[in-house]
Amino acid sequence: MVKKLSVATVVNKGGREGESDSVTGYLNVKTTMTKKEGYTNPEELFAAGFSACFNGAMSFPLERDGLGDKPRSVRAEVSLLGDMSDPTSLHIAVVIIAHVEGLSKEETQKYIEETSHICPYSKAVDNNIEVTYQAE
Repeated sequence: MVKKLSVATVVNKGGREGESDSVTGYLNVKTTMTKKEGYTNPEELFAAGFSACFNGAMSFPLERDGLGDKPRSVRAEVSLLGDMSDPTSLHIAVVIIAHVEGLSKEETQKYIEETSHICPYSKAVDNNIEVTYQAE
C-alpha cells in the first residue's frame, strides 16, 4: 500500500518575475529572468531539488554495498532551452554529475545508473526531458 510520506506546498506570485513562499515559512525566494543579486530562477530551484533528491537516493545502493559512509556530491545543471521566436517552445534539459569519494568513475557511474531508477525526481522526468547522468 502506497502512503503519502510528505507534502511540500509553495505559492508563487508574479511568475518568473515574482516571489515564491512555502506555507511552512521556511522558504522565501525571489525569482527573475535576469541576474540580480538575491534572486534565483525556477531552473536553479529545480536543480537544488533534483541534486538533493538524487544524492539522498544514492545512499540506498551505497549503504547496501557497505559504502554508505563515503562522502559524495551531486551537481545538477538545468538548462532552459527553446526557440526565442516561439515562447511556447521552452523546455529543460538536465545533467546530473555525481562524485563518490574513493570510487572510480566506472564504479560511481554504476551507482548513478542504479540511483536513476530509485530517485523520485529521476522517475518523474524519465522520458519527459533529456537527462544525462555522469560520474566525476
